[in-house]
Amino acid sequence: MRRDILNKIYANDLYLTYLRYHPHWYQILNSNPNLYSNFEKEVKTTLKITTADKIDNFRKQVDFVNGIIKYLSH
Repeated sequence: MRRDILNKIYANDLYLTYLRYHPHWYQILNSNPNLYSNFEKEVKTTLKITTADKIDNFRKQVDFVNGIIKYLSH
């Protein structure tokens, strides 16, 4: 695998952990390093760390806090 790809993977613990549980990506990235962006997208989608997931998580937390406030105000 190309050194720059390895450096990117080892710089991010989430990517490294994902790669350890999904070793088929070793072969894919070794044969075609240009698919690194696809690897990143799959990791973010699977681990739910995309921007949309973060916004949804925040919205759920706000709804939860609002529910607690309404409950305590009655």
